Amino acid sequence: MATPDSTIDEHGQTRDRRDEWRSGRPASFEPLLDFPTSPQRIVRWLFGFPGFFVPWFAIYMVLIAIAYTFFTPALTRMESFAPGWMFQILLRNVVLLVLWTGAFHLWFCGFRKQGRIAKYNGRWMARNSKVFMFNDQVKDNMFLAVVSGGVIWSGYECVFWWGYANAWLPRIDFASSPVWFVLWMLMIPIWRNFHFYWTHRWLHWKPLYDHAHRIHHKNVNVGPWSGMAMHPTEHLIYFSSMLIHLIVASHPLHMMFNGFQTALGPALSHCGFDEIVFAEKLKLRNDRYLHYLHHRHHDVNYGESNVPLDKWLGSYHDGSPEADAHFARLHRERLQATKSQ
Repeated sequence: MATPDSTIDEHGQTRDRRDEWRSGRPASFEPLLDFPTSPQRIVRWLFGFPGFFVPWFAIYMVLIAIAYTFFTPALTRMESFAPGWMFQILLRNVVLLVLWTGAFHLWFCGFRKQGRIAKYNGRWMARNSKVFMFNDQVKDNMFLAVVSGGVIWSGYECVFWWGYANAWLPRIDFASSPVWFVLWMLMIPIWRNFHFYWTHRWLHWKPLYDHAHRIHHKNVNVGPWSGMAMHPTEHLIYFSSMLIHLIVASHPLHMMFNGFQTALGPALSHCGFDEIVFAEKLKLRNDRYLHYLHHRHHDVNYGESNVPLDKWLGSYHDGSPEADAHFARLHRERLQATKSQ
C-alpha cells in the first residue's frame, strides 16, 4: 500500500521516495552456520530448490567439467610458462565471463525481460555520467571486469597450473582421496565467504578504499557487470581466495571451482533483482538483498550468506526500517566522535 512517501509502480509494487522496493523478507543467511538452526532447515537448504546444490552449485560443476575436459591445455604443456597455453586459459575465461555475465545483463538490463519486477532500485544503469569511464556505467563495468578481472583471474589460474604441472603443489585425486575430494569441493563456497568478509573489511580501510575499492563503490545502483568492476589492486586481493590451494591438498578442479565461482558469482550477487521471473508462475528466487544493502549503505553487510560473520560482528543490516535507524544512529555517533577528537 502506498503512503505519502511512496508510490505504486507499473507492476503494482510499492516503492519508497528513493524509488526502492523491499521484498518484505529480511536479508538473511544460509542455515548451516546461522544459529539457532535445525537439521530440517539445513536439509531444506541443501536439497531444496533453490538451495545449496541446485541450481548454482550444479551449474558450476557442469561449467568446470566442460572447461577442464575440452578447453584446458594438456598438463605437460604447462610445465613452463609459454604464451600459447596461457593465452588459451585467458581466452577461455574471458569468453566464459562475457557469456555468463552478459546473459544476466541482457536478461535484466539489456532486454529488460521482467521489467522492474523484484528490482531493488527502480533506476537503470547510468548513462551520460562523468562518474564512469566512457560516461557509461555498463561500458565502465565491462571494461574493468574483462580487462582487469579476466586477466588477473587467468593469471592466478596459470600460476596454479604451472605448479600442478611441476608437482610443486599439494595435490589429491578422487581415486586416492574420495571423501576429502568431495568434502573440499563442498567447503570451497564456505571458504570463499570467509575469505571475502575479511578481505572486504580490509578494502574498506581508508588507504585501500581510496586507492582501489572506491572504484567498485561507484556502483550504488548495481547491475550484473558491476560485480567484477574493480580496480586491479582489488582484483588481486579478491582472487587471493585461490591461494588456499598452495597449502591445502586439492585437485585442479577444486582450484578451478574456486576461481570460477569467484569470477562468475558477482553477476548474481550484483544483479539488483530479488527474483528471476521467467513467467508469472515460473520464478527463481535470487535473494541477493544482503549485498545490495552493502552498496546502498556502504558500511554494512561486508560478507555473503553462507558465513554470517556480519551478524556475529555487528555489521548486519537486514533491510528493515529499524536497521536503517540503528545504523543511521551509529553513523551519527561516529561523526560526533570524529569531530570531538
